[in-house]
Amino acid sequence: IAAGLPAYFSAIGLDELRHDVETADVRVAEVAGKLIGFVVVRRKSPSISEILWLAVAADEQGRGVGSALIQAIEDDAKTTGPSILEVKTLDASAPSPEYEATRHFYESHGFELLETIDPYPGWAAGNPCAIYVSSVGGVEPPD
Repeated sequence: IAAGLPAYFSAIGLDELRHDVETADVRVAEVAGKLIGFVVVRRKSPSISEILWLAVAADEQGRGVGSALIQAIEDDAKTTGPSILEVKTLDASAPSPEYEATRHFYESHGFELLETIDPYPGWAAGNPCAIYVSSVGGVEPPD
């Protein structure tokens, strides 16, 4: 899926994704046994989880697959503890129709822009990082 979305996944991004799939939580969306989307999430602290990657096959976009993946991780968070979801994406100050759609997707799911960092450590120059957060009302973390 990721390799089929070159506007979003560079060769370096694909390598990072391969690593993250091995070390973080992964949820997938399937239709008739065919993988059509995925989300990779890592717990950063007892109360914060970060969406590292979310992608839907190009021919399945706009059909609610991404929304279902977001709903699944929000439902998980409500029972496992994180009360905040975080996601990083390209900021609006770097024009890109693809990432404009990405920001709109997250905003339509209740994510709010927390801050923009440029340069962001580990990101290529000229790629300002927009950090979005959403409250999901997780359970209280253990003492």
